[in-house]
Amino acid sequence: MRALGLALVLGLAVSGPLQAGNSRYGYNWDEIGTEFCRLTLANDMAGLAPLLTGSLRQLIEAASANPELPPARTLFQTYVNEVSGCSADTRNAALVEIARSNGGRAPAWTDILVISPEADGTSRIDDVLFATRKSDTLRARLQVYAGR
Repeated sequence: MRALGLALVLGLAVSGPLQAGNSRYGYNWDEIGTEFCRLTLANDMAGLAPLLTGSLRQLIEAASANPELPPARTLFQTYVNEVSGCSADTRNAALVEIARSNGGRAPAWTDILVISPEADGTSRIDDVLFATRKSDTLRARLQVYAGR
């Protein structure tokens, strides 16, 4: 999983810092969710890096030393089932619903992206609330993988 950490670093190096003047996303939460879906289905951790807050990227980097850390395709979702469908629906400025399924068939569930406004005028993903229970979040899982 060291490649995961390297992918995060490379993703940031290639994309550069997001700034209000050149961000593709700004405060467009629907677009953040849609891009999140596209990149997770493509298993593209480097592409996801610019969508994530710095503290979440650091936590992923720490967890990437654990060889059991799942790939991006399943890391950012409730279950380890790989599904073909992912769609985003903004609930409000801080929460974007991510519906996952196999073309509307089981398994199907909804995760929630927690969106954080950044000082540079952009918005980034700071956590994922999983469908199982309130305490099951991406950050909580990453803490376990990081051995914290």
